[in-house]
Amino acid sequence: MNWLDTENRYGLVSRALHWSMAVLVLFLLASDWWMEALEDLGKGNLIGLHKSLGVALLVLLVFRLAWRWHNHGRVAPPAHWRRAARLGHLALYLLLLAIPVSGVLAAWGSGHGVAFFGLPLIPTGAEIEWLEEAFEETHEVLANLMWLMIGGHVVAAFAHQWWLGERSLKRMA
Repeated sequence: MNWLDTENRYGLVSRALHWSMAVLVLFLLASDWWMEALEDLGKGNLIGLHKSLGVALLVLLVFRLAWRWHNHGRVAPPAHWRRAARLGHLALYLLLLAIPVSGVLAAWGSGHGVAFFGLPLIPTGAEIEWLEEAFEETHEVLANLMWLMIGGHVVAAFAHQWWLGERSLKRMA
């Protein structure tokens, strides 16, 4: 089993980062719905879990970008798709950065702070209403945009697998 990517297959680290981040992103995006439903049932404040997992996603993103820089260019898309692949991945990476950052700024503005599984990262403080409102809205819009990007990413992966016959899913599985 290769840790590094080869010309024909992504390595163990790249695959583990890709799939763990995919699961985490989907969980965080879906948590908007189930947190509200559970809070209505009196199950307590679940936003702390959402914040902690958002911080974990940010840490994984930094590690993934460092890994990509170290392990870059081994699996290259076909030349005619290279620009689209780069732009699509750049958009995904920007969203993976902007969504947690906007969430942190919204939490800061709310005065509730941010903790990572109980470890305070940003202490509670005074509410900054304009900051909270601006970044809550930004956070929501970016999350909706992420749903669209995920859909495009999945469609592209299936198109490369079955329509173009490039076996991309096998390389990432």
